[in-house]
This record gives sequence, C-alpha cells and structure tokens, in this order.
Amino acid sequence: MGHPHIEKLDPKTHTMTLSLDIGLYPADVLYAAAYVFLDRAYVLLDRAGPRFEVHLRGKGELTEAQLTAMSGEFENELLAQALRRKVIKANQKIIEDITSQAIAGAAGGTLPTDFLAAGDDGMDFLDDPLGIAVPWEDKFKKKKDA
Repeated sequence: MGHPHIEKLDPKTHTMTLSLDIGLYPADVLYAAAYVFLDRAYVLLDRAGPRFEVHLRGKGELTEAQLTAMSGEFENELLAQALRRKVIKANQKIIEDITSQAIAGAAGGTLPTDFLAAGDDGMDFLDDPLGIAVPWEDKFKKKKDA
C-alpha cells in the first residue's frame, strides 16, 4: 500500500479520510498540500501508528464523486509539493546566493567583482545614446514662436 487511499467517505457529512504511509511523504510536504486545500475544505491532519490520516470536510455540499475527485486532487498536490521540495533542495545554494546578493544590493552593499567585470561595457546608467530618457517637457515643448 504505497499510495494514499480513502479510509472513509461520507457524502452526507461531506467528509473523507485519507490514509498514507508516514515514509511516503515528509511531514512538510503533507502540510503544504493541506494548506492548498484550505480554501475549499476543512483539513485535519492526524497520525495513527505508522500512517498519516488526512480528514477533509468540504466547506460546501459535495457528492461522493466530488469527494473522490478531491482525493485524487489531494494526491496530485502531494506529488507537486514533493517535487517542489526536491527542486528547492537541489537549488538551495543558488537561491541563497541570489537572495544574499539582492539583500546586499538593497542595503547598499557592493556587488562581487566578477559580476562587475562581466557587465563592464564602459557605459554608465546615466548614458543615453538613443535619447530615450528625454524629459517629457523637452520632448513635447511647445515652441514659443508658434
């Protein structure tokens, strides 16, 4: 039993209980998937021995087919959150470097020398060879002679 399955389904009370193995998904993936469903269902997470239980109760009236579909959507969201977690872990160093450079730049810090050398084309940010930064008044100034 590797994937989540429906333990209980009650269309009268618009509730459903999913059960999944604890080793299948980390707890933070489960929390993230549950968070996505908060707009349309009340979510209660529980642990029963070696399994997680996810209790979902629809905020509106739901048929048995809609509850079953919600179960599939929850499983898909678990997969999406697990992939998102994997991508973030794989790119953690890049994310930290970019974030620290952005914060340093916003705080008035200096950029790394290799970044400055790569972008050094002899132009200043005030240079305007195409005349794009002409003030509105100068560009559309009415001639006094007219």
